[in-house]
Amino acid sequence: MSLILISSTKLDHAFGKSLRKRRLAKLLTQENLALESNLSRAYISDIEMGKKDPSLFTIFKLANALRLKPSVLIDEVEHTI
Repeated sequence: MSLILISSTKLDHAFGKSLRKRRLAKLLTQENLALESNLSRAYISDIEMGKKDPSLFTIFKLANALRLKPSVLIDEVEHTI
């Protein structure tokens, strides 16, 4: 895998898809995840739609709210692209 050939848009969409899948598996709404992660619901929505590029700190906050290791989310993205 070469990161040079992967666009940030593709990464953002893959991360958003992974986040949404994990959120739904935990039966959480975007609002619930927002409250648990101390982020806004609109921001969660933008991440899930691939419109936002979450920072490493944000990825850790989301993973913590989902009771996952951040590496689980990253690993799913890596296997998707």
